[in-house]
Amino acid sequence: MRDENLKRFAKFLAISFFFSAIFVLLFYFICNDKISYYASLINTTAIKKSDKEKDVIYNQDAKRLISYPAYGKKYAKLKIDKINLDLPIYYGDSMEILRYGVGHYAGSYFPGEGGSIILPAHNTEGFFSRLPELEKNDLIIIEANYGTFKYKVDSHKVVKETDLKAFPIQEEKEMLIMYTCYPINRSVIGRKTERYVVYAYRVEDENE
Repeated sequence: MRDENLKRFAKFLAISFFFSAIFVLLFYFICNDKISYYASLINTTAIKKSDKEKDVIYNQDAKRLISYPAYGKKYAKLKIDKINLDLPIYYGDSMEILRYGVGHYAGSYFPGEGGSIILPAHNTEGFFSRLPELEKNDLIIIEANYGTFKYKVDSHKVVKETDLKAFPIQEEKEMLIMYTCYPINRSVIGRKTERYVVYAYRVEDENE
């Protein structure tokens, strides 16, 4: 009789564990984006209160910054009306920085310097989850604390994370490169080894 009760108890535990695991997975897929989004809003608010922005000085004639923001500090906003995006841009692209908004790869140029600007962000809701909706000629605006810069989407592609040629550092033409992990579908579990990349070029006039 005791053995029978133990078997029933073990069966009950196994069934309970199974349904608990199913519940956790469903909760993750349904709510993870929302949790990440609202957590990011809280984090962003917190960092804004404590963040003293360093003055950034831009030399218009030389098209170069002569005073750069400190690593991890916000220096601009990224605005894309097409996908209802309005996010802070921080200098640096560490995992900690990407919790708060859009990062700026430290090895790339700044808006207005005439070279490649590389901006990564997470693929969760409120960040770059809608990046694939952008089409050619869609307008992107960077409002830096030293000026406003406009770009228009030129192309996009999916690349391997190890494909460094997809993120060229050049100074022939001011190019904005935005990217996020791919696929964006949250049902894909595990580390993502591909990136969705959008390329845009600076325009002096929105109507160009």
